[in-house]
Amino acid sequence: MITRDDYDWWLATASQVDWTWAKTYADTAPHHYVVEGRTTGIHHDDFVRAARVIHTFGQPGKYYGTTNIYLENPEARLKWWTMDANVTDTNLINRTTTDRLYGVQNAPATYSGIESQYDSIATTYDIDRPMAEEVVEMLHEAVRGAAGRYPPSVLDVACGTGRALDLGLALSDRYAGVDPSTPMLNQLVRKHPKVARLYPTTIEHALTERLFTPRQFEIVTLMVDESDKFSSETLTAVSRLASRAFVHVRGDQVTVHRCERASADTPA
Repeated sequence: MITRDDYDWWLATASQVDWTWAKTYADTAPHHYVVEGRTTGIHHDDFVRAARVIHTFGQPGKYYGTTNIYLENPEARLKWWTMDANVTDTNLINRTTTDRLYGVQNAPATYSGIESQYDSIATTYDIDRPMAEEVVEMLHEAVRGAAGRYPPSVLDVACGTGRALDLGLALSDRYAGVDPSTPMLNQLVRKHPKVARLYPTTIEHALTERLFTPRQFEIVTLMVDESDKFSSETLTAVSRLASRAFVHVRGDQVTVHRCERASADTPA
């Protein structure tokens, strides 16, 4: 679990270690770094812990075509980021000033300002909570049965770290996700930086604010743990956002509500 104590630890650690000037990038992307084996006072477990802090409390930003998760210091003058896809491989942390921007800053927004029970476990969620193979197969069957001649547009409710994308149930450019946990959405962006749209809020708020319209998406998915609770009114409202199928997974139970297909999919 990554909490505010870990965040405070990193702020203290970052102020105490010696940062090395990146001479190779002095003219193109000036920054400093610490690296395992060459920076004293920080070891591999510290690098992994720091990376989890950055990915939990940071936000997405762009370096030209690359999307990173950047954590700013409280004064918003410095920012840190890592570059390893697998957080446990982290052995290098970069630091630069917040006024350094490269390219159009159009990374997906993940900040919600909402505390979630999943925030502290976001960086380990995928490993700690795998989905059973039989559930994965039922999901694929449900999506195949609802798909038309083209890849469907998908709304992933309580999307978390983007399991629907991980499983290939949706294409990034035809995908929208809604979730209140910023750290979970950060994990999604790390894996799938080119998603069409993210809504960092609760589905209840999204429905109240009418962020979506009935039948806006061809397929709507809701994949949650057994401990997650949604009212029957919310589930009904969510199902109405789908024009083909509403796929609801709760634990190991998969429920598929078929909707009337759009007329464009009806054979002439």
